Amino acid sequence: MLSLSSTDSTIYVAGHYAPAFLMEFEQALLSELSLLTTAKNLDLSKLVGSDSGLIAVLLAFQRIANTSAWDVRLINANDGIKGLIKLSQLETFFTLSDS
Repeated sequence: MLSLSSTDSTIYVAGHYAPAFLMEFEQALLSELSLLTTAKNLDLSKLVGSDSGLIAVLLAFQRIANTSAWDVRLINANDGIKGLIKLSQLETFFTLSDS
């Protein structure tokens, strides 16, 4: 199960990713994003696990940022997420940061 928390500049994702909870996580993230008036980075440092479904949710996050002309980063993405992004040839779509 994943949880979200946020500060003025960052949304934090924490917990163990499980595909069974993907829709619930997507709704929670999109709900959080619908309230934003300024850009927030997405910190993934406490996220465990990933699959292509999670990448689709991250794409939705990035599309909203792009639509709003926000420069946002995925912070501390795990190797699984980085690998899926590379495999999907999405390196130019996402801005990855290790801090």
